[in-house]
Amino acid sequence: MTKSKGIGQPVRRKEDARLVVGAGCFSDDVDLPRQARAFVIRSVHAHARIKAIDSTHAKALRGVLVVLTGAD
Repeated sequence: MTKSKGIGQPVRRKEDARLVVGAGCFSDDVDLPRQARAFVIRSVHAHARIKAIDSTHAKALRGVLVVLTGAD
């Protein structure tokens, strides 16, 4: 393998300039009518064992379509 090609060599990326100047389009930039959004809530404790999840209040909030837990 020559020094100019191979593992560990820099790769010129063509999309970087667009992203650096703020011209990129990401999924969070899309805002459609009646669009649903997903949120993932994680434990603040690493390797914690979650004993129970009470999703009653979350399900009762206006606009909430579904609340899923690991049991689902």
